[in-house]
Amino acid sequence: MQRIQFSQGGVTFVTDTAPSGYLTKLDGKLEERSGPVVIHVVDQNAVDWNVKLDKEKDRMLEFDDVINEDFFQHVALCQIPNASSKTKTSRLTHEISTPGIDNARLHSGPYYFQNSGIYKVYRLYQDTHRAFMFGVTRNKTETTSPTFQEYPGSLIPVPSRLYYDPPTDEFPLRGKRVAVKDVYHLAGTPTSASSRDYQAISGIVDGTSEMVLRLIKAGAVIVGKTKTAQFASGERAGDWVDYPCPFNPRGDGYLDPDGSSTGSAAAVAGYSWLDYAIGTDTLGSMVCPAASQGVFGIRPTHGISVLDGIVPVSKHLDTAGFFSRSITEFKVFGKAWYTDQRDIQYDRLLYAREHFDEYPEDSRKRLEAFVQDVEKFIQQTRVDFNVSADWAAKAEAPNNVPLDEFLATTLAHIQLFGSYHNNLPFREAFNRAHSREPYANPMVRFKWNLGAKVTDEQFLAALQQQALYRNFLRQHVFGDNTILVLPAGDPEPLYRDVYHGPPEKSGYSLQRFGFCRDLYSFLGGLPQVVVPIGTVSHISPVTKARVEVPLSVSIFGPEGSDCALIDFVEKVLIKSGRPLGVLAGPDLFPTPST
Repeated sequence: MQRIQFSQGGVTFVTDTAPSGYLTKLDGKLEERSGPVVIHVVDQNAVDWNVKLDKEKDRMLEFDDVINEDFFQHVALCQIPNASSKTKTSRLTHEISTPGIDNARLHSGPYYFQNSGIYKVYRLYQDTHRAFMFGVTRNKTETTSPTFQEYPGSLIPVPSRLYYDPPTDEFPLRGKRVAVKDVYHLAGTPTSASSRDYQAISGIVDGTSEMVLRLIKAGAVIVGKTKTAQFASGERAGDWVDYPCPFNPRGDGYLDPDGSSTGSAAAVAGYSWLDYAIGTDTLGSMVCPAASQGVFGIRPTHGISVLDGIVPVSKHLDTAGFFSRSITEFKVFGKAWYTDQRDIQYDRLLYAREHFDEYPEDSRKRLEAFVQDVEKFIQQTRVDFNVSADWAAKAEAPNNVPLDEFLATTLAHIQLFGSYHNNLPFREAFNRAHSREPYANPMVRFKWNLGAKVTDEQFLAALQQQALYRNFLRQHVFGDNTILVLPAGDPEPLYRDVYHGPPEKSGYSLQRFGFCRDLYSFLGGLPQVVVPIGTVSHISPVTKARVEVPLSVSIFGPEGSDCALIDFVEKVLIKSGRPLGVLAGPDLFPTPST
Protein backbone atom coordinates (compact mmCIF):
# COMPACT_ATOMS: atom_id res chain seq x y z
CA MET A 1 0.00 0.00 0.00
CA GLN A 2 0.97 3.66 -0.15
CA ARG A 3 2.48 5.04 3.02
CA ILE A 4 0.00 6.73 5.33
CA GLN A 5 1.14 9.88 7.12
CA PHE A 6 -0.66 10.68 10.36
CA SER A 7 -0.29 12.66 13.57
CA GLN A 8 -0.48 11.24 17.06
CA GLY A 9 0.16 13.22 20.22
CA GLY A 10 1.28 16.24 18.21
CA VAL A 11 3.95 14.20 16.39
CA THR A 12 4.01 13.25 12.70
CA PHE A 13 4.42 9.62 11.67
CA VAL A 14 4.42 7.58 8.48
CA THR A 15 3.66 3.90 7.98
CA ASP A 16 5.67 1.19 6.31
CA THR A 17 4.58 0.14 2.81
CA ALA A 18 3.98 -3.52 3.67
CA PRO A 19 2.41 -5.10 6.75
CA SER A 20 4.50 -6.86 9.37
CA GLY A 21 1.61 -9.20 10.12
CA TYR A 22 -2.15 -9.56 10.35
CA LEU A 23 -4.58 -9.66 13.25
CA THR A 24 -7.12 -12.43 13.58
CA LYS A 25 -10.11 -11.48 15.69
CA LEU A 26 -10.66 -13.12 19.03
CA ASP A 27 -12.48 -10.37 20.79
CA GLY A 28 -12.94 -6.64 20.58
CA LYS A 29 -13.79 -4.25 17.76
CA LEU A 30 -10.39 -3.15 16.51
CA GLU A 31 -11.19 -4.59 13.08
CA GLU A 32 -13.89 -1.96 12.64
CA ARG A 33 -11.38 0.89 12.60
CA SER A 34 -7.99 1.84 11.23
CA GLY A 35 -5.31 3.90 12.85
CA PRO A 36 -2.54 3.84 15.45
CA VAL A 37 -2.49 0.98 17.92
CA VAL A 38 -0.14 -0.53 20.48
CA ILE A 39 0.45 -4.22 19.86
CA HIS A 40 1.45 -6.33 22.85
CA VAL A 41 2.86 -9.63 21.60
CA VAL A 42 2.49 -12.39 24.20
CA ASP A 43 4.56 -15.58 24.08
CA GLN A 44 4.26 -18.84 25.98
CA ASN A 45 6.39 -17.53 28.83
CA ALA A 46 4.26 -14.48 29.50
CA VAL A 47 3.09 -13.70 33.01
CA ASP A 48 -0.33 -12.39 33.95
CA TRP A 49 -0.72 -9.46 31.57
CA ASN A 50 -3.57 -8.00 33.58
CA VAL A 51 -0.87 -6.97 36.05
CA LYS A 52 1.99 -6.35 33.62
CA LEU A 53 0.37 -4.04 31.05
CA ASP A 54 0.78 -0.86 33.07
CA LYS A 55 4.45 -1.62 33.72
CA GLU A 56 4.96 -2.40 30.03
CA LYS A 57 3.46 0.94 29.10
CA ASP A 58 5.87 2.78 31.40
CA ARG A 59 8.80 0.77 30.02
CA MET A 60 7.88 1.51 26.41
CA LEU A 61 7.46 5.24 26.99
CA GLU A 62 10.79 5.48 28.81
CA PHE A 63 12.76 3.34 26.35
CA ASP A 64 11.43 4.57 23.02
CA ASP A 65 11.17 8.03 21.45
CA VAL A 66 8.73 6.97 18.73
CA ILE A 67 5.79 5.71 20.77
CA ASN A 68 3.84 8.25 22.82
CA GLU A 69 0.93 8.31 25.25
CA ASP A 70 -1.74 8.73 22.56
CA PHE A 71 -0.86 5.40 20.93
CA PHE A 72 -2.27 3.66 24.01
CA GLN A 73 -5.82 4.81 23.22
CA HIS A 74 -6.08 1.50 21.36
CA VAL A 75 -4.27 -1.59 22.60
CA ALA A 76 -4.34 -5.10 21.14
CA LEU A 77 -3.03 -7.92 23.32
CA CYS A 78 -1.96 -10.56 20.83
CA GLN A 79 -0.36 -13.95 20.56
CA ILE A 80 1.41 -15.68 17.70
CA PRO A 81 -0.58 -18.88 17.10
CA ASN A 82 0.85 -22.38 17.46
CA ALA A 83 2.97 -21.45 20.45
CA SER A 84 3.68 -24.43 22.66
CA SER A 85 1.42 -23.10 25.37
CA LYS A 86 -1.30 -20.50 25.16
CA THR A 87 -1.33 -17.60 27.58
CA LYS A 88 -4.48 -17.57 29.65
CA THR A 89 -5.72 -14.05 30.18
CA SER A 90 -9.08 -12.42 29.87
CA ARG A 91 -7.46 -9.50 28.11
CA LEU A 92 -6.14 -11.50 25.15
CA THR A 93 -7.93 -9.94 22.17
CA HIS A 94 -6.21 -11.06 18.98
CA GLU A 95 -3.89 -13.53 17.35
CA ILE A 96 -1.19 -12.55 14.88
CA SER A 97 -0.91 -14.22 11.51
CA THR A 98 2.39 -13.72 9.68
CA PRO A 99 2.31 -15.56 6.35
CA GLY A 100 5.75 -15.45 4.79
CA ILE A 101 7.09 -13.26 7.57
CA ASP A 102 9.63 -14.30 10.18
CA ASN A 103 7.86 -14.22 13.53
CA ALA A 104 11.11 -13.23 15.23
CA ARG A 105 10.80 -9.80 13.58
CA LEU A 106 7.54 -9.03 15.36
CA HIS A 107 7.76 -7.12 18.61
CA SER A 108 5.44 -5.29 20.93
CA GLY A 109 5.28 -1.61 20.07
CA PRO A 110 3.51 1.11 18.10
CA TYR A 111 1.84 0.10 14.82
CA TYR A 112 -0.78 1.28 12.38
CA PHE A 113 -3.77 -0.99 11.82
CA GLN A 114 -5.67 -1.18 8.51
CA ASN A 115 -7.64 -3.97 6.84
CA SER A 116 -6.37 -6.51 9.39
CA GLY A 117 -2.76 -5.56 8.59
CA ILE A 118 -0.38 -4.18 11.18
CA TYR A 119 2.21 -1.78 9.81
CA LYS A 120 5.36 -0.53 11.48
CA VAL A 121 5.50 3.22 11.92
CA TYR A 122 8.30 5.76 11.60
CA ARG A 123 8.50 8.99 13.49
CA LEU A 124 9.32 11.83 11.11
CA TYR A 125 12.01 14.04 12.58
CA GLN A 126 12.81 17.54 11.41
CA ASP A 127 16.38 18.00 10.19
CA THR A 128 16.79 21.37 11.90
CA HIS A 129 20.56 21.47 11.43
CA ARG A 130 20.36 20.64 7.70
CA ALA A 131 22.68 17.69 8.28
CA PHE A 132 20.98 15.16 5.98
CA MET A 133 20.71 14.77 2.24
CA PHE A 134 17.67 12.54 2.77
CA GLY A 135 16.24 9.87 5.03
CA VAL A 136 15.91 6.22 4.01
CA THR A 137 13.83 3.18 4.82
CA ARG A 138 14.85 -0.40 4.18
CA ASN A 139 12.91 -2.29 1.53
CA LYS A 140 10.92 -5.35 2.57
CA THR A 141 11.14 -6.95 -0.89
CA GLU A 142 14.92 -7.47 -0.82
CA THR A 143 16.23 -10.95 -1.60
CA THR A 144 19.90 -11.59 -0.93
CA SER A 145 21.27 -8.18 0.01
CA PRO A 146 19.74 -5.14 1.72
CA THR A 147 18.27 -2.37 -0.39
CA PHE A 148 16.89 1.00 0.63
CA GLN A 149 14.47 3.64 -0.53
CA GLU A 150 14.96 7.38 -0.32
CA TYR A 151 12.25 9.08 1.73
CA PRO A 152 11.01 12.15 -0.16
CA GLY A 153 11.30 15.56 1.42
CA SER A 154 13.43 16.81 4.28
CA LEU A 155 11.98 14.73 7.14
CA ILE A 156 13.92 11.74 8.49
CA PRO A 157 11.87 8.55 9.14
CA VAL A 158 13.00 6.78 12.32
CA PRO A 159 11.58 3.38 13.39
CA SER A 160 10.67 2.49 16.96
CA ARG A 161 13.44 1.06 19.13
CA LEU A 162 10.85 -1.45 20.36
CA TYR A 163 11.00 -3.34 17.06
CA TYR A 164 14.42 -4.81 17.86
CA ASP A 165 15.79 -7.34 20.32
CA PRO A 166 18.60 -6.17 22.63
CA PRO A 167 22.13 -6.20 21.19
CA THR A 168 24.18 -9.39 21.52
CA ASP A 169 27.77 -10.41 20.88
CA GLU A 170 26.71 -11.56 17.42
CA PHE A 171 24.67 -8.41 16.73
CA PRO A 172 26.31 -5.69 18.83
CA LEU A 173 24.64 -2.83 16.94
CA ARG A 174 21.15 -4.31 16.80
CA GLY A 175 18.58 -1.52 16.75
CA LYS A 176 21.18 1.25 16.78
CA ARG A 177 20.39 4.12 14.42
CA VAL A 178 23.18 5.09 12.05
CA ALA A 179 23.50 7.86 9.47
CA VAL A 180 25.80 7.45 6.46
CA LYS A 181 27.91 10.12 4.76
CA ASP A 182 26.82 10.63 1.17
CA VAL A 183 30.00 9.23 -0.33
CA TYR A 184 29.11 5.67 0.72
CA HIS A 185 26.99 3.70 -1.74
CA LEU A 186 23.66 2.51 -0.36
CA ALA A 187 21.77 0.18 -2.71
CA GLY A 188 18.53 1.68 -4.04
CA THR A 189 19.52 5.29 -3.37
CA PRO A 190 21.66 7.88 -5.18
CA THR A 191 25.16 8.92 -4.18
CA SER A 192 25.81 12.59 -4.82
CA ALA A 193 29.05 13.46 -2.98
CA SER A 194 27.22 16.82 -2.68
CA SER A 195 27.35 17.29 -6.46
CA ARG A 196 24.08 17.54 -8.36
CA ASP A 197 25.79 16.68 -11.62
CA TYR A 198 27.55 13.65 -10.11
CA GLN A 199 24.22 12.37 -8.83
CA ALA A 200 22.60 12.98 -12.22
CA ILE A 201 25.20 10.92 -14.08
CA SER A 202 25.57 8.11 -11.52
CA GLY A 203 21.87 7.60 -10.75
CA ILE A 204 20.59 4.99 -8.31
CA VAL A 205 23.35 2.64 -7.18
CA ASP A 206 22.90 -1.14 -7.15
CA GLY A 207 25.36 -2.11 -4.44
CA THR A 208 26.15 -1.12 -0.88
CA SER A 209 29.58 -0.24 0.46
CA GLU A 210 31.30 -3.08 2.33
CA MET A 211 31.73 -0.84 5.37
CA VAL A 212 27.97 -0.18 5.47
CA LEU A 213 27.22 -3.88 4.99
CA ARG A 214 29.33 -4.60 8.08
CA LEU A 215 27.05 -2.34 10.08
CA ILE A 216 23.88 -3.90 8.73
CA LYS A 217 25.20 -7.39 9.51
CA ALA A 218 25.88 -6.20 13.06
CA GLY A 219 22.23 -5.13 13.36
CA ALA A 220 22.46 -1.40 12.69
CA VAL A 221 19.45 0.52 11.36
CA ILE A 222 20.39 2.95 8.57
CA VAL A 223 18.18 6.06 8.78
CA GLY A 224 19.62 8.39 6.15
CA LYS A 225 22.51 9.87 4.22
CA THR A 226 24.29 12.97 5.48
CA LYS A 227 25.81 15.91 3.66
CA THR A 228 29.47 16.05 2.76
CA ALA A 229 31.70 18.79 1.47
CA GLN A 230 31.74 18.29 -2.28
CA PHE A 231 33.71 15.18 -3.27
CA ALA A 232 34.87 14.93 0.36
CA SER A 233 37.12 17.95 -0.20
CA GLY A 234 37.93 20.58 2.39
CA GLU A 235 35.54 23.54 2.19
CA ARG A 236 34.52 26.29 4.59
CA ALA A 237 30.81 26.96 5.04
CA GLY A 238 30.92 29.87 2.59
CA ASP A 239 32.37 27.65 -0.15
CA TRP A 240 29.34 25.32 -0.43
CA VAL A 241 27.22 25.97 -3.53
CA ASP A 242 25.37 22.89 -4.85
CA TYR A 243 23.97 22.10 -1.39
CA PRO A 244 23.95 24.31 1.73
CA CYS A 245 26.42 23.56 4.49
CA PRO A 246 25.01 21.94 7.66
CA PHE A 247 24.79 23.98 10.85
CA ASN A 248 26.98 23.21 13.85
CA PRO A 249 24.54 22.54 16.74
CA ARG A 250 26.98 23.75 19.40
CA GLY A 251 27.06 27.21 20.96
CA ASP A 252 24.78 29.67 19.21
CA GLY A 253 24.56 27.52 16.07
CA TYR A 254 26.93 29.62 13.95
CA LEU A 255 30.26 27.93 14.60
CA ASP A 256 31.84 26.57 11.42
CA PRO A 257 31.10 22.81 11.33
CA ASP A 258 34.51 22.19 9.69
CA GLY A 259 35.46 19.28 7.44
CA SER A 260 33.83 17.12 4.79
CA SER A 261 32.13 14.69 7.22
CA THR A 262 30.41 17.67 8.78
CA GLY A 263 26.87 16.42 8.08
CA SER A 264 27.51 13.22 10.02
CA ALA A 265 29.06 15.13 12.93
CA ALA A 266 26.22 17.68 12.99
CA ALA A 267 23.63 14.90 13.05
CA VAL A 268 25.27 13.18 16.04
CA ALA A 269 25.94 16.47 17.85
CA GLY A 270 22.42 17.74 17.24
CA TYR A 271 20.00 14.82 17.43
CA SER A 272 19.50 12.68 20.52
CA TRP A 273 17.46 10.22 18.44
CA LEU A 274 20.55 9.26 16.40
CA ASP A 275 23.15 6.90 17.88
CA TYR A 276 26.01 7.04 15.37
CA ALA A 277 27.06 8.45 12.02
CA ILE A 278 29.86 7.37 9.72
CA GLY A 279 32.15 9.49 7.59
CA THR A 280 35.48 9.41 5.83
CA ASP A 281 38.79 11.11 6.51
CA THR A 282 41.49 12.03 4.03
CA LEU A 283 42.88 15.32 5.38
CA GLY A 284 40.97 15.72 8.64
CA SER A 285 37.37 15.21 7.55
CA MET A 286 36.60 13.18 10.69
CA VAL A 287 38.85 14.76 13.28
CA CYS A 288 38.07 18.41 12.45
CA PRO A 289 34.25 18.18 12.68
CA ALA A 290 34.53 15.96 15.78
CA ALA A 291 36.53 18.70 17.50
CA SER A 292 34.45 21.66 16.32
CA GLN A 293 31.15 19.94 17.14
CA GLY A 294 32.17 18.30 20.40
CA VAL A 295 31.65 14.59 19.73
CA PHE A 296 33.83 11.49 19.81
CA GLY A 297 35.35 10.74 16.43
CA ILE A 298 38.06 8.59 14.93
CA ARG A 299 40.31 8.59 11.93
CA PRO A 300 41.40 4.93 12.03
CA THR A 301 44.65 3.28 11.03
CA HIS A 302 45.07 3.68 7.29
CA GLY A 303 44.38 0.36 5.57
CA ILE A 304 41.99 -0.95 8.22
CA SER A 305 38.97 0.16 6.15
CA VAL A 306 37.61 -1.50 3.01
CA LEU A 307 37.12 1.43 0.62
CA ASP A 308 35.07 -0.35 -2.07
CA GLY A 309 31.79 1.45 -2.73
CA ILE A 310 33.03 4.81 -1.44
CA VAL A 311 33.65 7.90 -3.59
CA PRO A 312 37.45 8.21 -3.30
CA VAL A 313 39.88 11.05 -2.84
CA SER A 314 43.07 9.00 -2.59
CA LYS A 315 43.45 5.34 -1.68
CA HIS A 316 46.78 6.24 -0.09
CA LEU A 317 45.05 8.46 2.48
CA ASP A 318 41.32 7.63 2.69
CA THR A 319 39.88 6.05 5.85
CA ALA A 320 36.41 5.25 7.22
CA GLY A 321 35.53 6.74 10.61
CA PHE A 322 32.52 7.27 12.86
CA PHE A 323 31.04 9.66 15.45
CA SER A 324 29.26 9.07 18.75
CA ARG A 325 28.23 11.06 21.82
CA SER A 326 29.22 8.27 24.25
CA ILE A 327 32.67 6.74 24.67
CA THR A 328 31.06 3.48 25.80
CA GLU A 329 28.90 3.30 22.68
CA PHE A 330 31.91 4.44 20.67
CA LYS A 331 33.84 1.40 21.90
CA VAL A 332 31.02 -0.97 20.95
CA PHE A 333 30.86 0.44 17.43
CA GLY A 334 34.62 0.25 16.92
CA LYS A 335 34.80 -3.41 17.88
CA ALA A 336 31.90 -4.18 15.55
CA TRP A 337 33.31 -2.24 12.59
CA TYR A 338 37.07 -2.69 12.65
CA THR A 339 38.37 -6.23 12.25
CA ASP A 340 42.04 -5.68 13.17
CA GLN A 341 42.26 -5.38 16.94
CA ARG A 342 45.34 -5.47 19.16
CA ASP A 343 45.45 -5.69 22.95
CA ILE A 344 47.88 -2.96 24.03
CA GLN A 345 48.83 -1.50 27.40
CA TYR A 346 50.01 2.09 27.08
CA ASP A 347 52.59 3.45 29.53
CA ARG A 348 54.51 6.06 27.51
CA LEU A 349 52.98 9.49 26.94
CA LEU A 350 54.50 11.89 24.43
CA TYR A 351 53.94 15.61 24.97
CA ALA A 352 54.60 18.23 22.27
CA ARG A 353 54.49 21.50 24.20
CA GLU A 354 54.64 23.83 21.19
CA HIS A 355 51.16 22.79 20.05
CA PHE A 356 49.60 23.48 23.46
CA ASP A 357 51.23 26.92 23.60
CA GLU A 358 49.17 27.98 20.57
CA TYR A 359 45.97 27.97 22.67
CA PRO A 360 44.58 30.70 24.97
CA GLU A 361 45.16 30.36 28.70
CA ASP A 362 41.68 29.06 29.57
CA SER A 363 42.00 26.32 26.97
CA ARG A 364 45.56 25.46 28.04
CA LYS A 365 44.47 24.95 31.64
CA ARG A 366 41.80 22.48 30.62
CA LEU A 367 44.12 20.70 28.20
CA GLU A 368 46.81 20.46 30.86
CA ALA A 369 44.33 18.97 33.32
CA PHE A 370 43.54 16.20 30.87
CA VAL A 371 47.22 15.46 30.24
CA GLN A 372 47.68 15.16 34.00
CA ASP A 373 44.76 12.73 34.15
CA VAL A 374 46.50 10.55 31.56
CA GLU A 375 49.72 10.69 33.57
CA LYS A 376 47.90 9.56 36.70
CA PHE A 377 46.22 6.71 34.87
CA ILE A 378 49.40 5.27 33.32
CA GLN A 379 51.42 6.19 36.44
CA GLN A 380 54.14 7.68 34.27
CA THR A 381 55.35 11.23 33.65
CA ARG A 382 54.99 12.67 30.17
CA VAL A 383 57.96 12.60 27.82
CA ASP A 384 58.75 15.92 26.13
CA PHE A 385 58.68 15.33 22.40
CA ASN A 386 59.60 17.26 19.28
CA VAL A 387 59.09 15.31 16.09
CA SER A 388 61.41 17.51 14.04
CA ALA A 389 64.27 16.95 16.49
CA ASP A 390 63.64 13.20 16.54
CA TRP A 391 63.65 13.16 12.74
CA ALA A 392 66.98 14.95 12.59
CA ALA A 393 68.50 12.56 15.13
CA LYS A 394 67.01 9.20 14.17
CA ALA A 395 65.50 9.12 10.69
CA GLU A 396 67.08 7.38 7.76
CA ALA A 397 68.36 9.51 4.90
CA PRO A 398 67.46 12.19 4.01
CA ASN A 399 67.39 13.27 7.68
CA ASN A 400 69.72 16.13 6.77
CA VAL A 401 66.61 17.81 5.34
CA PRO A 402 64.40 19.32 8.08
CA LEU A 403 61.12 17.44 8.44
CA ASP A 404 58.92 20.44 7.63
CA GLU A 405 60.83 20.92 4.37
CA PHE A 406 60.90 17.21 3.55
CA LEU A 407 57.10 16.95 3.88
CA ALA A 408 56.20 20.45 2.67
CA THR A 409 54.26 19.23 -0.40
CA THR A 410 53.90 15.49 0.30
CA LEU A 411 50.35 15.35 1.62
CA ALA A 412 49.08 17.96 -0.84
CA HIS A 413 50.56 16.22 -3.88
CA ILE A 414 49.16 12.79 -2.93
CA GLN A 415 45.60 14.00 -2.36
CA LEU A 416 45.54 16.48 -5.26
CA PHE A 417 46.76 13.85 -7.70
CA GLY A 418 44.19 11.36 -6.40
CA SER A 419 41.28 13.80 -6.39
CA TYR A 420 41.96 14.94 -9.95
CA HIS A 421 42.46 11.49 -11.49
CA ASN A 422 39.67 9.77 -9.54
CA ASN A 423 37.14 12.35 -10.71
CA LEU A 424 38.35 12.51 -14.31
CA PRO A 425 36.17 9.58 -15.55
CA PHE A 426 33.06 11.26 -14.10
CA ARG A 427 33.91 14.59 -15.71
CA GLU A 428 34.53 12.97 -19.09
CA ALA A 429 31.32 10.91 -18.91
CA PHE A 430 29.27 13.96 -17.97
CA ASN A 431 30.81 15.99 -20.79
CA ARG A 432 29.95 13.29 -23.32
CA ALA A 433 26.35 13.13 -22.06
CA HIS A 434 25.70 16.88 -21.70
CA SER A 435 28.32 18.60 -23.88
CA ARG A 436 29.59 20.64 -20.96
CA GLU A 437 31.76 20.33 -17.89
CA PRO A 438 29.94 19.27 -14.71
CA TYR A 439 29.52 22.03 -12.18
CA ALA A 440 31.94 21.94 -9.25
CA ASN A 441 32.11 24.25 -6.25
CA PRO A 442 34.87 26.89 -6.49
CA MET A 443 37.13 25.14 -3.97
CA VAL A 444 36.79 21.85 -5.85
CA ARG A 445 37.60 23.52 -9.19
CA PHE A 446 40.66 25.03 -7.54
CA LYS A 447 41.67 21.59 -6.22
CA TRP A 448 41.24 19.92 -9.62
CA ASN A 449 43.25 22.64 -11.35
CA LEU A 450 46.09 22.11 -8.89
CA GLY A 451 45.81 18.33 -9.23
CA ALA A 452 46.12 18.50 -13.00
CA LYS A 453 49.55 20.10 -12.56
CA VAL A 454 50.95 17.40 -10.23
CA THR A 455 53.14 15.20 -12.42
CA ASP A 456 53.52 11.45 -12.16
CA GLU A 457 57.08 12.01 -10.94
CA GLN A 458 55.93 14.38 -8.19
CA PHE A 459 53.24 11.92 -7.13
CA LEU A 460 55.65 8.97 -6.95
CA ALA A 461 58.15 11.10 -5.03
CA ALA A 462 55.42 12.01 -2.55
CA LEU A 463 54.58 8.33 -2.02
CA GLN A 464 58.25 7.62 -1.30
CA GLN A 465 58.33 10.49 1.20
CA GLN A 466 55.20 9.13 2.85
CA ALA A 467 56.75 5.66 3.15
CA LEU A 468 59.90 7.06 4.77
CA TYR A 469 57.84 9.12 7.22
CA ARG A 470 55.64 6.16 8.15
CA ASN A 471 58.65 3.94 8.69
CA PHE A 472 60.23 6.62 10.89
CA LEU A 473 57.11 6.83 13.07
CA ARG A 474 56.88 3.05 13.43
CA GLN A 475 60.54 2.48 14.24
CA HIS A 476 61.48 5.54 16.27
CA VAL A 477 58.37 7.20 17.73
CA PHE A 478 55.37 4.94 18.27
CA GLY A 479 56.30 1.76 20.03
CA ASP A 480 53.45 -0.52 21.05
CA ASN A 481 53.19 1.21 24.43
CA THR A 482 53.18 4.81 23.17
CA ILE A 483 50.47 7.44 22.86
CA LEU A 484 50.63 11.10 21.89
CA VAL A 485 48.11 13.66 23.18
CA LEU A 486 47.59 16.88 21.22
CA PRO A 487 44.94 19.60 21.18
CA ALA A 488 42.23 19.07 18.57
CA GLY A 489 40.55 21.79 16.57
CA ASP A 490 41.50 25.42 16.12
CA PRO A 491 42.87 27.56 18.98
CA GLU A 492 40.15 30.18 18.35
CA PRO A 493 36.56 29.42 17.27
CA LEU A 494 35.75 29.80 13.59
CA TYR A 495 32.32 31.07 12.49
CA ARG A 496 30.37 30.15 9.40
CA ASP A 497 29.59 33.74 8.35
CA VAL A 498 33.26 34.59 7.83
CA TYR A 499 34.26 34.37 4.19
CA HIS A 500 37.91 33.45 3.93
CA GLY A 501 38.29 34.72 0.39
CA PRO A 502 38.40 33.01 -3.01
CA PRO A 503 40.19 29.66 -3.29
CA GLU A 504 43.27 31.31 -4.76
CA LYS A 505 43.64 33.12 -1.42
CA SER A 506 42.31 30.63 1.13
CA GLY A 507 42.53 27.27 -0.61
CA TYR A 508 46.18 26.34 -0.24
CA SER A 509 46.00 25.61 3.49
CA LEU A 510 42.97 23.37 2.95
CA GLN A 511 45.02 21.32 0.48
CA ARG A 512 47.54 20.66 3.29
CA PHE A 513 50.58 22.32 1.81
CA GLY A 514 53.17 22.77 4.53
CA PHE A 515 53.72 20.87 7.76
CA CYS A 516 50.61 20.38 9.92
CA ARG A 517 50.05 19.14 13.47
CA ASP A 518 48.06 16.04 12.54
CA LEU A 519 50.43 14.50 9.99
CA TYR A 520 50.88 11.52 12.33
CA SER A 521 47.50 10.25 11.14
CA PHE A 522 46.89 12.03 7.83
CA LEU A 523 50.22 11.02 6.32
CA GLY A 524 51.62 8.58 8.88
CA GLY A 525 48.51 6.40 8.86
CA LEU A 526 48.23 6.16 12.67
CA PRO A 527 44.86 6.03 14.46
CA GLN A 528 43.62 9.33 15.90
CA VAL A 529 40.75 9.52 18.39
CA VAL A 530 39.13 12.88 19.16
CA VAL A 531 37.79 13.25 22.70
CA PRO A 532 35.61 16.17 23.89
CA ILE A 533 37.00 17.11 27.31
CA GLY A 534 35.18 20.33 28.12
CA THR A 535 34.12 23.74 26.90
CA VAL A 536 35.52 27.26 26.89
CA SER A 537 33.34 30.31 27.52
CA HIS A 538 33.29 32.68 24.58
CA ILE A 539 31.37 35.72 23.31
CA SER A 540 30.01 34.95 19.86
CA PRO A 541 30.85 37.69 17.33
CA VAL A 542 27.72 36.66 15.42
CA THR A 543 24.98 36.83 18.07
CA LYS A 544 26.94 38.57 20.88
CA ALA A 545 25.78 35.80 23.21
CA ARG A 546 28.06 34.12 25.72
CA VAL A 547 28.35 30.52 24.60
CA GLU A 548 30.31 27.42 25.50
CA VAL A 549 32.62 26.29 22.69
CA PRO A 550 33.77 22.63 22.54
CA LEU A 551 37.33 21.83 23.60
CA SER A 552 38.80 18.51 22.51
CA VAL A 553 42.02 16.54 22.43
CA SER A 554 43.44 14.11 19.88
CA ILE A 555 45.05 10.88 21.05
CA PHE A 556 47.33 9.03 18.62
CA GLY A 557 48.53 5.46 19.02
CA PRO A 558 50.52 2.85 17.10
CA GLU A 559 49.03 1.49 13.89
CA GLY A 560 46.33 -1.14 14.33
CA SER A 561 45.61 -0.11 17.92
CA ASP A 562 42.28 1.57 17.13
CA CYS A 563 40.04 -0.38 19.50
CA ALA A 564 42.71 -0.48 22.22
CA LEU A 565 43.01 3.30 21.94
CA ILE A 566 39.26 3.77 22.36
CA ASP A 567 39.27 1.41 25.34
CA PHE A 568 42.14 3.39 26.85
CA VAL A 569 40.21 6.65 26.49
CA GLU A 570 37.20 5.16 28.28
CA LYS A 571 39.37 3.97 31.16
CA VAL A 572 41.03 7.38 31.53
CA LEU A 573 37.64 9.12 31.60
CA ILE A 574 36.31 6.69 34.20
CA LYS A 575 39.41 6.90 36.39
CA SER A 576 39.46 10.69 36.32
CA GLY A 577 35.73 11.04 36.99
CA ARG A 578 35.09 12.83 33.73
CA PRO A 579 31.81 12.52 31.82
CA LEU A 580 31.63 9.47 29.56
CA GLY A 581 29.47 11.26 27.03
CA VAL A 582 28.11 14.55 25.78
CA LEU A 583 24.61 15.84 25.19
CA ALA A 584 22.95 16.60 21.88
CA GLY A 585 22.23 20.25 21.21
CA PRO A 586 23.90 23.57 22.04
CA ASP A 587 25.51 22.38 25.29
CA LEU A 588 27.91 19.46 25.61
CA PHE A 589 27.30 18.99 29.32
CA PRO A 590 24.41 19.66 31.72
CA THR A 591 24.27 23.20 33.06
CA PRO A 592 25.47 23.18 36.70
CA SER A 593 22.69 23.89 39.16
CA THR A 594 23.06 27.11 41.12
